[in-house]
Amino acid sequence: MFAKARLKELDDVKRMVVLQSDIHRGLLQIESTALCERFARFDAARAKLKTHRPLLVAVALFGGFLATRRWPVLAARLRSVVFRKSTVATS
Repeated sequence: MFAKARLKELDDVKRMVVLQSDIHRGLLQIESTALCERFARFDAARAKLKTHRPLLVAVALFGGFLATRRWPVLAARLRSVVFRKSTVATS
């Protein structure tokens, strides 16, 4: 009698473990699908940036030149923009 009760209990535990593994498998499939979609968007963004790469390089060079030549003015402007955005966000 005790052995039958123990076997039934073990069978119930086995079913619960199998159901839990099915749930985890489903969650992993959902997460992998979401990651694939995110990577697809990342690849699309990277492809767009590849077409504008020369322009981005030129802008970065020009920005670096301005930053080295006019650092105090640029820093003051950046501070005013940052503080203006932070006060707008808090109010």
